Parts: sequence; C-alpha cells; structure tokens
Amino acid sequence: MLALWVLAALQSGPAPDVTARVDRSHVTAGDDLLLTIRARTRSAAPVTLALPALTGFTVVGSREVTEVTLEALGGPVRTTTRELELRAQRPGALVIGPVRVEQGGRRVTTAALTVTVDSARAGLATAVSPIARRLIEAATPPTHDEKGDHVGLSVLLPGDSVLVGQQLDVLAVAWFPRELRARLRRAPILTLQTPEGVWSYPGAAPSEVVASRLVRGRWLDLFVAHEAVFPLAPGRIFIPPATVEYAVPATFSFFSREDQYSLRSDTVPVHVLPLPGAPAAAGDPPAVAQGLTLDLRLDPPNGRVGEPIAVAVTLTGVGNVALWPEPAIAWPPGFRSYPGETGTRIEARDGRIAGAKTFRYLVMPDSAGSFQLPAVRYPYYDVASGDAATATLAPRVLMVAAGLESRAPRALPPLARGRGPVWTDELAHDLVPWGWLVLFVGPPLLAWLWRRRRPAAPMRVVVAAPAPLSRIGRAEREFHALLASHVPDAEARDGDGLGRALRAAGVESAVADHVMRLRDRLRAARYGPRAPGDAAQLASELEQVLRVLGGDPARTGRRGREGRVVAAAVLAAAACATLGAVARPAAAQALGAEALYEAGALRAAADSFAARAAAQPRVPAHWYNLGATLYRAGADGKASAAWAIAARLAPRDETVRRARELLPPPDAPSEPLFVVGFATPGEWALVTAVLWGAMWMVAAGGRRRVVLATVALATAATAGLAVREALRRGQPVAIVVHPATSVRVAPYGSASAAATVEAGAALLVDRALGGWLEVHRQDGVRGWVLAAEVTRL
Repeated sequence: MLALWVLAALQSGPAPDVTARVDRSHVTAGDDLLLTIRARTRSAAPVTLALPALTGFTVVGSREVTEVTLEALGGPVRTTTRELELRAQRPGALVIGPVRVEQGGRRVTTAALTVTVDSARAGLATAVSPIARRLIEAATPPTHDEKGDHVGLSVLLPGDSVLVGQQLDVLAVAWFPRELRARLRRAPILTLQTPEGVWSYPGAAPSEVVASRLVRGRWLDLFVAHEAVFPLAPGRIFIPPATVEYAVPATFSFFSREDQYSLRSDTVPVHVLPLPGAPAAAGDPPAVAQGLTLDLRLDPPNGRVGEPIAVAVTLTGVGNVALWPEPAIAWPPGFRSYPGETGTRIEARDGRIAGAKTFRYLVMPDSAGSFQLPAVRYPYYDVASGDAATATLAPRVLMVAAGLESRAPRALPPLARGRGPVWTDELAHDLVPWGWLVLFVGPPLLAWLWRRRRPAAPMRVVVAAPAPLSRIGRAEREFHALLASHVPDAEARDGDGLGRALRAAGVESAVADHVMRLRDRLRAARYGPRAPGDAAQLASELEQVLRVLGGDPARTGRRGREGRVVAAAVLAAAACATLGAVARPAAAQALGAEALYEAGALRAAADSFAARAAAQPRVPAHWYNLGATLYRAGADGKASAAWAIAARLAPRDETVRRARELLPPPDAPSEPLFVVGFATPGEWALVTAVLWGAMWMVAAGGRRRVVLATVALATAATAGLAVREALRRGQPVAIVVHPATSVRVAPYGSASAAATVEAGAALLVDRALGGWLEVHRQDGVRGWVLAAEVTRL
C-alpha cells in the first residue's frame, strides 16, 4: 500500500506548465502562421492536449515532439511541444480559443489568442475589382420565396471558354435577403475551391456585404468570394461547387440557440482553348501576357577578366507572372554563365494579375576585349491584340578589361605538322562492319575447305633442263633480236634486201653490208661443217657488231633502267606540279593557324585549330596543336582535354606524351581516368585479326598442337587487350575546363556546392539533365556540374 501511495504521489506531482502562442498576430488572408503549444511537467504521466475550434483557419501542417531533460535538483523534466501551421481563410479579428491540457487528473487552460486578418494583398484579385463588379452587375439573381428567408448561391464566370494561360475570374456570390442577413450574429463563411489543372491566385472572402440589389421589391445583400485562375493546358476543366455556411438564431433572444445551415452550388464546366496559331508539336507553350517589356541590367556595366558580372533580366507586364519562362540569352564566346535566383513581384492592375519576374545570372568573362551582347527576343501571345508578339532587347556593347593578375604566355615545343589520322586506327575504323566480318569468318572457312579437299596423286613430270648456250649461241640470239628491232619484216631479214632495210633504218652502209655477211656466215656455221676456230672468230665479230649497234646486254639493261628512272622522275615531277597547283590555296589556308600561333594571336589560332579538329576529329595533330595553343594562353583545363583526346588517337606519339607531362592531373583520383594503353582498340583488333588468320592457317596445315596453342593464346591475349582498351575508353569521362568549378548538390545555380574541383580534373558522367551533368568520382565527389564547364571525351 505504501508503494502504491508513493507511486500515485509521483504521478500526480505539480500541475504542468502550459503556454500557447502564435508567431504573428497580424496577417493577411491566405497567409500562414504558426501556433505553438508547449506543456512542461515533471510527472511521468501522459499529457493530453485538447485543441479549440479553429474558426476561420485551416490546418495545413502539424508537428509534435516530446523531450526529456535531467535537472540537477528537480530530476527529469518532460516537455511536449505541438506546432500547428494555420492558414487564415477570411479577414477579421479571428479568435483561437483556450487550449486545455490534462495530466493525471489535473487540467490547465491557456488564454485565448486573437489574430487580426486583413484583406487579400494588393497583388491578388479582390472582390471589389472592376472585373468582379461588372460580373456582379450582370448576374441574374436567384428566385426567392415569399417569406424572404431563402439564401441563393451561384458561381459567376466571364464566359464558358477561355484560352490557355488567360486569366479567368471565378466568383462565388451568396444572395442573402436583408431581413435574414440582419438576424445573423456573425458573417457567413463562403468557400470557393480551386479547380484542377489551373494556376490560382486566391482572393479574399470579405466578411462585409459587397453589394446590394433590389429584386422584386426586396433588398438582397451579396457576400462574394473571388479567385483568379490560369488554365495550364487545353481541354475541359470543372469549377468545383462553392459552399456557404451560416447560423440563424431560433428566436430574437440573444441567448437563443442557432440553427446551422449549409448551401452548395453546382459544378460549372469551362472549355480551355489552345492559343491561335500555336504549334501542335510537344513542348513548353509560349508565355501569355499583355504589354510585355524586357529589361537587362549589368552590375558593373563593364567587367574584368576573371571577375563576375551580375546580370538581371526583368520581364514586366500583365499575365501569369509565375509561369513566364526564362528568356534565351546567347552569351558571347568566352563568357561563362551561372544561373541565380528568380524573383517574382505580383500586383493588381484594374483587376488583372500583373507584375515583374526577374532572372539573375553571374557571368564570368575569360578574355579581355570589346564584346557585343546579342539582341534578346522573347516571343509571347498578346491577349489584348489576340496575336503573337515579341518583346525585344537591343544589342549592347560590353567592355572587358584585363585581369589584375595577368600572367605571361607560356613557351611550348613546335607544333605538330601531321595532316592525317593514324593509318592503323583509320584502317580498323574503315573495316567496320563488313571487313571485320570477313576477317572473322574467312579464315576458319578457308581452313575448313582446305582440310576437306582430297589432294590427287601427284604426277611427276620430268622436264629436261635446257642445255646451256654457248658463247656463239648467246651472240646469235642477241644478233637476231637486234635485226628484228631494226627490220621488223621477217622476209626482208631473210632475203638479199637486208642491207637496204638496215640502211633505211639508219645504219651505215658498211655496217649494213657487214651485218648481212655475218648473217650468211652464221647460217653456214649452223648448217655446214663446223670448225672451232671459225666459231670463236664468228662470236667475236658478232659481239663487236652488237656493241656498235648498241646491242650489248649490260648496256641495254642499264639504258632500260635509266629510261624507267627518267620516266618515273618526269611523271613524278608532273604529278607534283599538278598537285602543287591544286593544293597551293589549301596550303596557304593551312599555314594560317600556325602563323597565328607563332605571332602570338592565341585566341584566333585556337579557333582555327578547333575548326580543324571539328572537321577532322580523327587527326591527332589537330588536337595536339589546339592543346598547345590553349596551354600557351593559360587555359589549362581546355588544354588537358585536347591533349587527352590526342593521346587517345596517338597513344605512342612522343610529342603528345611530353606535352601531357606539362599538365599532370590536379588530383590523384583523376589519374586513372586519363590512362591510355599502348595501342588503340582498333590497332589491337588488327593484331588480333592477323593472329586469328595465322591460327587457322596453322590449324589447316596440321602443325603441332603446341604451335597452335601458342598462336591461339596470343590471339586471345590481344583480343582481351582490345576489349579492355575499348571498355576503358567507353567510360563517359568529362574533364573540367574552368578553375574552382563547383559540383552542386542539385541541378540549379543557387544550389549549394558539394565539392570544388580544379581545372583539368576528370569526372565520370552518370546522366544529363538539361544543361547539367550528374557526375561522380571514386573519392566521394558526387553532384551536378554545368555542361559548359566540362569537356566530354
């Protein structure tokens, strides 16, 4: 019993300390405020909070937290906090009743809170605007009974159709007979719900009478709720039913009970029409406005290299300001743009929603000079004229001075003079796809056919070796060949007219006669009796005649070769002359970039090399020269990207390797992303194709299995190297081109930076979203960067 009494005493304890307060006691209709209820107690018993009726407010959020703290003298203290986010629905002095807190049989009540709610802000449509008054004046009052206690409720619209993005005013009007309205102790509650598929600007629901009408001899007092909506897409929308709630006293006594009444209107359909002349293709619709103007401000008006310029572009006009899209601004080359916050200011102009929307940017120039900001054109649909219109901003000149910390240009080895891609990689590229298919299928097919064929029994053919010619035999053969060259007619060579034919061919008479006698002696030596001495003498005479007539075999061979050499030289000279005449303008153009580079015009030279690289992206010399120019100009990030591309195209080029040593990666995690192998994937594929063919040749020839296994292993190794290099280069790598680039936590300019990387750092790209890239790296760097801040390999 004693233990129970002690426990009950502990649970009862002192009464809890309860407070209730609001963060604001003066708000505007439609604004939010925070009601905080805090109960502090030393008892372990549970705490129960009883909220009052929140008339005139809507609960849009709640949060409850219980904390236990230990105090040195009093022991544990339990604090229960409940926060309610309330939205004021109507103007007036709204009262938040007392809050009751119960714990262990004890009850604590707080004081009531009063909140003053003003009418809707000036930026929203009000019930007394000219548009609302015209709708009320043109409205048809509902029918009433003879007693005059019938309340009417109707929803008023300017029409049953509206254009996409055009303002549509929706009014809920409650018609109260004056006799009934005079009996009410408090103003009725009129609620107008927002339809789906629209952008709404809620107005106020005034507690006072907005207008009065005399209908069939009776006065009707009107309570109005007003809302301006903007349809977002063509089609059909439905205005939800409006409701009105009021309480009528049962008797005229002040203490009499009240009868609660609620009235609900019908749903009203509205047809939303597309903009006239709008394209049917998918995409963001143009802005819908009236009298739209465009303004651009620079702070400072002129800048310096490396220092940001604050740019503010402001759209001003009548329309749905919140949904006006961002204007397209073409920044000059060498300018980096970072989007900032977007500000919106709403105001009312004769009942229409109007205001201004400001887009802010930070622009960073990279080079000094005079630049022109191009004209900005902002197309929109003008509701007043019913046609398309354009807000324009004239071009302006922006002067950019040199930075305060300028650095001298860097020196670099001479430029590369190569004009074509690497032939091995180009050959591999040209074989796609049919050449590779033939190289893959052809060798095994040929080996299979070779193994299937049945070789026939070999026939041995004995060919008698020709007897070696004697000295006179060789001379005779050359003699007859010489005669045939001078006298093509065979009959003339056999007859007595040989001398005349030789003289006609330009041979001297004595030589011609001697040749004819030699012919006769050769015939006599061949067909008559043979004598060794006569044969030797005859061979000597034949050789002398051949030397005289130019028939020496060695001499003839030399003349032939000399003739071919001379002919080749002549043809080569002609070809060079022709090609030189054709290529002279191209050479003059090609030397332009090199001349600019030598003269120090680095920006112009970089533009020229970049144009070459874009026209011939497989030529490593273009990328190397572009990187050299950018390196001299101090653009380390862009130079690293250009040299990385050159290293991928020519991995064994010593010039490119030495150049890359000048710009090592700024951090260790970037180094693996810059690595290139000994050869390109195409070159490894060519080596694999050669080994593949050799393997099938070995297999078809029936060589030893050791040889076949060795060639097969080499083929597999080179194929693996090709795949490895292709996978390495298939990674979506992006190289940062600007110093101190922020990797942001979200794809917008005002997002906080998760990390900062230096120029030349490499990142892996996950996906693209608009002008942003989601990137990551193995050291934990992860976030979003602008696509203009990196170069993708």
